[in-house]
Amino acid sequence: MQIKKSDKQKEEENELVLSYLTMRNLIGFSGILLPLILVLTTRGEIGEKLVEPSISDYYYTSNGDVLVVLLSVLGVFLFTYNGYNIVEKGLTTLAAFCGIGVAFSPTATTTARSSSIHIAQETVPMVFGIERHFIFAGLFFISLAIISLVYFPKLKDNEKVATPQKKKRNVIYIICGWVIIGAIVLLGVYFTLKPSFLKNVPVVFILETIAIEAFGLSWITKGQTLWPDYEHYLKKGYHDLKAALK
Repeated sequence: MQIKKSDKQKEEENELVLSYLTMRNLIGFSGILLPLILVLTTRGEIGEKLVEPSISDYYYTSNGDVLVVLLSVLGVFLFTYNGYNIVEKGLTTLAAFCGIGVAFSPTATTTARSSSIHIAQETVPMVFGIERHFIFAGLFFISLAIISLVYFPKLKDNEKVATPQKKKRNVIYIICGWVIIGAIVLLGVYFTLKPSFLKNVPVVFILETIAIEAFGLSWITKGQTLWPDYEHYLKKGYHDLKAALK
């Protein structure tokens, strides 16, 4: 009877390497592009702010449905990623659930852009006195930070020493993980103090963007878009296409 291989065994035998790298890159690039798409494609009237106070506030713009779709797609990508063990799978599943939770639990606001199809909601669901939206967002970023700091730097079972490229990638994972945590801490400080001199600065948007860009960078690094162990997948794809056209 043929023994069924685990995903990890298959990856070590190069049977799932491409699909794993592709999924990691899809997750990473989805995160990186999220704030850029929202800022660059949101329609506004003269006199309206160029950037919303937070990424979540784009729900109340012409791109409200785009935000929901992008977060949902990112959640699906995270949910389909298995990881190497049940704990990592649990963290990616938590991140997926919370990402979708953010999408379908709008933050409270008193105003909505004139181009928005959604009306302003001053009252939203609360949990222990905190917006459900914020709880989802916090757990989303915390789970991703743990993955980047704890699981991405690990060696495979058949590896004893990290390769030079792996060491470089590990530096990125650690930096990105701490950047996410730092952004969360600064958001907490900002919401606690709410300094008046920053009232016209989109502090929340800036810190959220820093956190989500760090998350995206960590995942595309794990997908070996940066510092690959072998031939870069773009170069390999070019060579494969060239060979197929001969």
